[in-house]
Amino acid sequence: MNSLDEVGQEADALRTELEQLYVRGLASSSAADWKKLASLAEQWERIGAGHIASRLTDALRAASAGSKDAPRALLSAHTSLHVFERVLSLEAAAEAWAAYVAAQEDSEEADAAPAASPVPAVKPPAAAPPIEDPKGALSLLEELSRAVEDLVRTGIPVATEATRAKIDASFKEASRRKFLRLGPSLRYVNDDVGRYLASDPQFSIRRFSFFLHRSWLLARGMVKAIRDKNDALFASLAAAPATAPRPVKSIDVVTLGVLKRTVASAYTFEFKLRIVGAAEPELVGRSLTYSLVFARKAEGKAKDLPAEAYLHLSQPQKFMPRVFRQDKVVKITDAALMLDERGGGRLALGPKSTVNEGSSYKDWQPLFLFDPAAALEHVKRHSPGPLDLAVELQEEVVISGATMSEQPIKTGDGRRIFALGGAGGLSFDAVIPDGPDGEELLPRLRAALKQADKPLLYGITYYEFGRMMLLPLSLFSSGSATSEPEPESEPKAQASKKKSAKGEARPKVKKGDGPEHLMLSDKTFDVSALVGNLF
Repeated sequence: MNSLDEVGQEADALRTELEQLYVRGLASSSAADWKKLASLAEQWERIGAGHIASRLTDALRAASAGSKDAPRALLSAHTSLHVFERVLSLEAAAEAWAAYVAAQEDSEEADAAPAASPVPAVKPPAAAPPIEDPKGALSLLEELSRAVEDLVRTGIPVATEATRAKIDASFKEASRRKFLRLGPSLRYVNDDVGRYLASDPQFSIRRFSFFLHRSWLLARGMVKAIRDKNDALFASLAAAPATAPRPVKSIDVVTLGVLKRTVASAYTFEFKLRIVGAAEPELVGRSLTYSLVFARKAEGKAKDLPAEAYLHLSQPQKFMPRVFRQDKVVKITDAALMLDERGGGRLALGPKSTVNEGSSYKDWQPLFLFDPAAALEHVKRHSPGPLDLAVELQEEVVISGATMSEQPIKTGDGRRIFALGGAGGLSFDAVIPDGPDGEELLPRLRAALKQADKPLLYGITYYEFGRMMLLPLSLFSSGSATSEPEPESEPKAQASKKKSAKGEARPKVKKGDGPEHLMLSDKTFDVSALVGNLF
């Protein structure tokens, strides 16, 4: 274990203690809690992070004295910890990528690394508009700050419906004012307070604490911007950074991987696409993400449907999203791309867009390469800040010769972490979700990595607490192409009585030319439930 690993573990331990305080509340904390935090403050002083130790000590002193400023002091200490963690994680990532790049340069495989995707020029930002209704916004944000601090003081167990009503009112007003960062954060806080009070197992202490702190930080930053009459700062805090949509007449894409998320109320799919043809040649090679969210039905036959059944629902553009899970080219016209400066972007479809299935794609091998030097450059170029999300700075990776630990090295918060390594010395913490999102992924991944001729592993990596985190998404076996697969049939409107009770079976995931999507299930589903119970 190197020093960055150790410091990352210390940071994670302190974050866990802060999260417990947010739930329990400062008013309900004991002398034993203060003693443990005081010990952590001393540890951070020894590490050399005196600014964190100082803020934590100030928070403990204020809490012990029952000061009304104690919640604010604790939230400030959390802010220092978060920025420190981002700096630490980027430094650890830079070390890992630099070592891997050096190993690649020393090997005969160095020539296999593809050139980085072309990056379009970034236009300078337009002048920020003046703050609308600054007095009203200031009143809202100060009241919200107090509400968050009150919640930190009292904790969730004594939170009342009045507390939830106040946060909900702030969420609605923030949404009305188009505070695109603050509104969603408040919604997550309020939802998790409701889950806790209802003893809902979907409650996540980590999610609740993260968005509670983020809501407070955004509110305090916007208060400062209003008082300083800093329109640019206010605009950056009020709205998430956005890139102007770039219209595209026509692009051809294929899917390299699919990230699926299941929550109580929705299914979310993120299709990781690669442009293989375009009317504008400079777009070829770009990575894109296309996202879909389906409201989850919890009643009738629909409650037993696998998430993948929803991919058979026709979209406004008159296509079924299942087209993105096949090893075929998907032809898209009259769409828009939100491109970033790191070679990726997002796909947006409009009313006039078309999405059509093309021919089978054969040239997969070049797509299952990645540029570690570009990943290193992205890490070096990024300036960490208090509002950074770990998953925002993510990279596509392809791992050869992957091995994974038999048992998880860490569990909790709805996921299991396994140690995963690959050729060239890179090591990751592989994230396997609990529940339905991980039930297909883990056994498939285990079986594949036990093969003598291991497939390539494609996934998304991000950096957290000094570790390289990995979301495994698909497998690619370059030499496994055999016979042509049978075409996937459309689900019928009604299940035949002669078929099994579960109805129409989805064809098996192909093991041939293209990727095997680890998170997508092959479960059968009842077509009548899909058609008759979702509307």
